Amino acid sequence: MLERWNPTVKAFAVLICVILLSFEYLVSLNLLVLAVCLLLLMFCSRVSLKKIGVILLPACIAAFGLFVTGLYYARGGSTQTMDLSSLSAMPYSVRAAMSQNLYTALQLATRLLAYAGLGILFALSTEGDFFIASLLHQCHLPPKFAYGILAAFHLMPGMAREYAQVRTAFAARGLKAGPLSMKPVFTMLVNSVRWSESIAMAMESKGFCGDAPRTYYTVPRVHWYDLAAAALMVGGVVLGMLFLKY
Repeated sequence: MLERWNPTVKAFAVLICVILLSFEYLVSLNLLVLAVCLLLLMFCSRVSLKKIGVILLPACIAAFGLFVTGLYYARGGSTQTMDLSSLSAMPYSVRAAMSQNLYTALQLATRLLAYAGLGILFALSTEGDFFIASLLHQCHLPPKFAYGILAAFHLMPGMAREYAQVRTAFAARGLKAGPLSMKPVFTMLVNSVRWSESIAMAMESKGFCGDAPRTYYTVPRVHWYDLAAAALMVGGVVLGMLFLKY
């Protein structure tokens, strides 16, 4: 169901929700948004749990970093007024419970997780080609930019394969190339420039012109259920802000 949602409408709905969340500091609302996004991905899309977990893991690490930062360095915390010798003798759980910055740290961490949930909801339930086609028709993105983005998007898997092949060639020749070495990257970029030139010549030979009228294989439409889903999503965040705040 999420894959059928018009990508442009979905993107605007997610953006509005992100803006609304930026004006509130409700831990319960942030956790609720994250839970709803994960439930929608699990039951209303074809995304696997493993893929969700792999993408969500860096966000959890970043949220933990924000939590620790907010816990110890926000203003007004008891860690700034207590004696350091007595503070170091307390267990970490006791210090966290006594800290006045605990709720601030939770606000920062859960807000990041809510943003991550909204971003994952859009990214994992939207196909790249369908999104570009939607921008082309609903947002009137110029065809030159749209097809340029598509060409770059489809070149990325080839660049990854080329990088792996270059590293294998270096190893076969006995050349050392560390994980941060730029030699394989340079060779990969040279071949990528050649591919981009071939794509440009192919488009010109086919008579591609961004200003000429043309037909399209895929024409995304905005249906009533797209707008209803967007209204339900934004309305749910607004209701959560109103009811959970008081």
